[in-house]
Amino acid sequence: MTNIEWIFLDLGWTLVDETRAHRARLKGVCERVRRFGLRHSVNELMEMCEQAATDFAPSPFRAILARLNLTEDQRHAVASAVRYEKCHEELYPGVPRMLEMLSRKFRLGIIANQSEGTEKRLSDWGIRDHFSVVLASAELGLSKPDSRIFGAAISRAGCAPDGVLMVGDRLDNDIGPAKSQGCLTMRVLQGFSRFQTPRRVAEIPDLTISSIRELRGMRSAMRLRPGRCGLAPL
Repeated sequence: MTNIEWIFLDLGWTLVDETRAHRARLKGVCERVRRFGLRHSVNELMEMCEQAATDFAPSPFRAILARLNLTEDQRHAVASAVRYEKCHEELYPGVPRMLEMLSRKFRLGIIANQSEGTEKRLSDWGIRDHFSVVLASAELGLSKPDSRIFGAAISRAGCAPDGVLMVGDRLDNDIGPAKSQGCLTMRVLQGFSRFQTPRRVAEIPDLTISSIRELRGMRSAMRLRPGRCGLAPL
C-alpha cells in the first residue's frame, strides 16, 4: 500500500455539490437572454456547460456565454447581472462523516480555486476542524492549474510529495498539476468535468472513483489498480 500521510481535496464538485448554484445562475441567464430574443432552457445550458468542461474550457460559464448568439455588450450585461451564489452550494451526502473518519488516520487539507471566505464556509458546514491546511486561490494569490499552489500546500504540510494524495474532479486543474509535483492523484467523477478524457499521460489519474463517498474506504485500506481503485468497505 502506498504510504499516504496527507489527503488534499478540492471543494467544488468534489466535496461540494454545485448543482443548485449553477442551475440558479443559469436560470438567470435564460431570463436575461430572453430579452435579446433567445430561448434556452436551464437543462440545455447545463449540458452546454458539461460540454465546455469536457473540452477543457477554463470557465464553462464564460465558454457558454461566448457560444450564445449575443453581442459583446449583451454578453457583458448578462455576465454582470447573473452571479454565482454560494448560498446554493451544499456538501455531497455523507461528506462530514467521511471526513471525520478519514481524519482519524490521515491529515487533511484543501487546495481549491475559491473566492474569499473559504474558511468561513467550511466552518458553516461544520467541517473546518478536519483540515490542517486550507489553501484557497483568493487568499493565496495563486490558482489552479498553477502547480505552485500544490507546492505551497506540500510545503505547509511539511511532508514528502509521495506522501500526498490529491483528490479532485478536473484533470487539468487537479490531476495534472498535482502529479507534476510528485503527488498520488485520485479523480472523482462528479460535476461538469466528469466526461473529460486525459489529453496526455500527465493527466491520467492514479486512481478514479465515481463518488466522493467511495473515499471512505481509504480509512481501512487501498488496493491499487491501473486507473481505477478498489476501496475496502467499512
